[in-house]
Amino acid sequence: MILLLAALLALGDERKTTEAVCPVDGTKFAVVEVTATNQWGGVDADFCAHAIKTTPLESYVWACPGCGFAGRKKDFGEALPEELKQAIRSDLKPLIPLRKGMKQAEIPGHVKYDLLAQGLRIRKAPAGDVGRAYLHASWSARQQGAVYLDDFDEWETLRTSYGLNQTPMQLAKRNRTDFELEAARKLEKDVEAKRHAVGTNRLLARYLAAYLFRKHGENAEAERWLAEVEALRDQNSVVAAAADRMKASIVLEREFQRKAIAEYEGALAAPALSPAAGAEIHYLLGELHRRLAEPQPAAKHFQASFDGASNEALKKLIETQRARLPR
Repeated sequence: MILLLAALLALGDERKTTEAVCPVDGTKFAVVEVTATNQWGGVDADFCAHAIKTTPLESYVWACPGCGFAGRKKDFGEALPEELKQAIRSDLKPLIPLRKGMKQAEIPGHVKYDLLAQGLRIRKAPAGDVGRAYLHASWSARQQGAVYLDDFDEWETLRTSYGLNQTPMQLAKRNRTDFELEAARKLEKDVEAKRHAVGTNRLLARYLAAYLFRKHGENAEAERWLAEVEALRDQNSVVAAAADRMKASIVLEREFQRKAIAEYEGALAAPALSPAAGAEIHYLLGELHRRLAEPQPAAKHFQASFDGASNEALKKLIETQRARLPR
């Protein structure tokens, strides 16, 4: 256990390389299987989990570079009827061109999850399963869009001054998401108080605020700080390029959030939906609308979730997120 903890602290998760065989066209390709990971990077209010130093979310789904079939490990071990194979070959529309021999690392996570969602729809899977795939696609766009400034000493010094480089042991059981969002709000106040008004930190403080909000999908706040970064973009080309990537990723995340909403709305109409499942779907719909800056539908779904929830932890979460809606 001690050795596993040391490995996870160093690498973020444990992985092994193996081979997958596509059940649709027989293509063989190398994949990374995540065998152990952690949530020490925080868990967002829409249940997006972050690991330390890595993004294992991208490796939970594999995509065939030949035909685009996407699934989890178990999906690559089942036989498919010929009619379904043909439908997958003809109906899948990858968001980027695929080619045989393409490595999994060359296929962005949101592309894999989008293919998974398309495949689930072809297979007539429940709308909730399709919605979950699109939700994961939005998380993948989120995690890839929080662009870290590697090999930047001033960035690390600024992060350290706000306690952001603390280890999981230092944070103990505290959710890093909550801690980092609190740090972002403290940073906001410091910038507004002209604490970071000159020198390198004038730009970096604004980018760090955008980064922290972006990392956890609070995109309206991230965009506000990205606008300030844009006004200073001529000061550092590395930061400017990172900000451009971040802005593009927000557009992607919102597209997948809207697709998830459409599927989850359909899931609410499913027969024999349990009250617990209904409460969770309503909560997710409320949280997705909140993140899209749509307070009225968010409030409606939060109330429906609260009325149907028997889980006190969910009720507490609903109240916390509902309080963040504009009044």
